[in-house]
Amino acid sequence: MKDKINKTRTDEEYKALGKMMEDLYLANTSKAHRLLWYNFVRGLAYGVGIFLAGTLVVGLLIWLLSLFDQVPVIGPFVQSIVDQIN
Repeated sequence: MKDKINKTRTDEEYKALGKMMEDLYLANTSKAHRLLWYNFVRGLAYGVGIFLAGTLVVGLLIWLLSLFDQVPVIGPFVQSIVDQIN
């Protein structure tokens, strides 16, 4: 069996990688309108995602609370919460 070769990166390879990352960043942010459009679309997607996730969580919470309306001690309390939300 071949011995496992331990490859380590040299300083030159890290510098080259850093230069490539810098070039990629500058290529995508050099035009202001492109950057603004990207951030606008990103913000819209973030807002829609937060809205949908919040709606789903609140809906699941209401559904879970409605399952506890028959419990003797907390039933009336849960029912009042569900009634207020509806």
